Amino acid sequence: MVGYEKSLRDSNVPQYHTVKRILLSRRGQENASWPWLTECHNQNRLVDKIQANKFMLGAILDYQISSDTAWENARRLSEDVLGEPKHLWVAITGIEKEYWDSREAFDHYGLHRYPAAHRRVWRIGKDIVDCYSGDARRIWRSQTPPTVLKRLLQMRVGPEISRMIVGALIDTKQIEGQGDLKADTHVRRVLGRIFSGEQTIAKEAHEIANRMVPNNSWELDDPLYWIGKKNCKKNSPLCHECDLIEVCTYAQRS
Repeated sequence: MVGYEKSLRDSNVPQYHTVKRILLSRRGQENASWPWLTECHNQNRLVDKIQANKFMLGAILDYQISSDTAWENARRLSEDVLGEPKHLWVAITGIEKEYWDSREAFDHYGLHRYPAAHRRVWRIGKDIVDCYSGDARRIWRSQTPPTVLKRLLQMRVGPEISRMIVGALIDTKQIEGQGDLKADTHVRRVLGRIFSGEQTIAKEAHEIANRMVPNNSWELDDPLYWIGKKNCKKNSPLCHECDLIEVCTYAQRS
């Protein structure tokens, strides 16, 4: 990313503070929800095992496919294909790994666009079974966000998906504390365009966000995601409809 580091070192830069204010003012405006977690939160109760495992499956699939597709594929595998098992990860890893890793299984289950993303479901599921008795809640129950993040990374869930899981658990009061945003393509595009005029990489997106909200950049995830999805599109962005137009380098250049 070109040109943002020098300006962001000075915490008094008006652009820096204005962007932070606008983003935080938008938090929660889109009425976003986390499948299976939000329902429990709205009912003021903790998620049960079946719902927790489906949430975990959907989160694992939420990689380089649309989030709607990832969550629907998790629901379909759990409910339609496997019959809503009480022990989802036991059911998945009960399928022979050799078959799960085959092209036949990849086509049959239709969980993801990439074979590697399909295969890792079984691998992570095996860790959940072996380390947490097949109950995803055991990963986070009574734990702090840093501990949950560490456990997810140890299972090689992936740094950005792991941050998203932690953030979702914070949002729905399954755990308490602070988290980091998920630097997905929408977030990287919005932050990059604001400060340099072009999409940035994950590392730099995290640096920018952590300067705006130290130790709790998760607060920026929701507004950045929705701005990227609805306004700051890859092609033909709707700059005239964006709250950030006056402070966005990309918009001013355009």
